[in-house]
Amino acid sequence: MITSNKLILTTKDVIPTNTYKNLISGKTSAVIIQNFLTKHRCKKIIRDIAIYEASSGCGIKEKIGESINSYVSNKSEYFTKTKISNYYLRKIFSYNDPRKIMFEKISKLLHGKIKFARENSMPYSEGIIRFHIPGESVHIHRDNASFDASEFSVSKLSGQISAILHLQSSELGGELVIFDKFWNCHDECFRNQDFGYSDKIIKKISWSSISCNQGDLVIINPKKYHLINMVRGKLKRITLGFFLGQESESNFHAWS
Repeated sequence: MITSNKLILTTKDVIPTNTYKNLISGKTSAVIIQNFLTKHRCKKIIRDIAIYEASSGCGIKEKIGESINSYVSNKSEYFTKTKISNYYLRKIFSYNDPRKIMFEKISKLLHGKIKFARENSMPYSEGIIRFHIPGESVHIHRDNASFDASEFSVSKLSGQISAILHLQSSELGGELVIFDKFWNCHDECFRNQDFGYSDKIIKKISWSSISCNQGDLVIINPKKYHLINMVRGKLKRITLGFFLGQESESNFHAWS
């Protein structure tokens, strides 16, 4: 594989121009807003999370929150479980909700307003906390609601991107690797039966690696193939994330 240099590193106070356009086109693989949250604030969130029981989901053993990827054939169950998980997320983030801070910053990058998606008055999952335990990795995959979740209204939103806030760093490993290749429907012949795609899909494709640094906010185009390297050491890799899609030029919706 060949390394690529398509990462934009910035801070909370600097708004890169054409960020959204470059992510959608693939010119930029990721925008990394360094030190988005302080380590002290991240540790406080981790303590608040610790009292809640995690569940398993598609491609991961421990999570809080729901993902439509796990319910593409059971829409009603998704919305039923989302009511419960959203309640827990509100309890966890009852003080200084990081999702609001993420919305405020990302809205400036997108030049539009963001709110969590709803369908027929039913709320979508308002984010997902993922715990990647030591010894765990996430196989190469991509995320595309327009293709995988056509029964959900968010599949009609254009320009899907993904935002990931790193709440706890792993001691070693846990890097997010993004390949410079967009998914297309012809790739489905390389799809694994359980999760993800064959490594053949990214053979000789350039890639960028993003370390899991506590407090960093990472924004990517999830239609590009990506994976998470094995987490090593004693600490879990913990993130808070959601997708965003464009309804109109100035309106965006978020979900997980």
